[in-house]
Amino acid sequence: MTQHPHDEFDDVPEDGARQGAHRGHRPTARVGARELAAIVLAGLLTLGVGAYAYLAGPDAPGAGASAPAR
Repeated sequence: MTQHPHDEFDDVPEDGARQGAHRGHRPTARVGARELAAIVLAGLLTLGVGAYAYLAGPDAPGAGASAPAR
């Protein structure tokens, strides 16, 4: 195993109370009513655009089915 030069992290006691001190406190994520409504609205709009594209697209069921191909 290679030997590394002594640095400040070698001076930390192994049985100390601090663990994971490099990470800050992360409060729980809370989504308010406005944020939740925006997420739901964006999802519904996405579904609406997808449904429209599926039904009105060039390969839509019934689109041009009555005209014979030349």
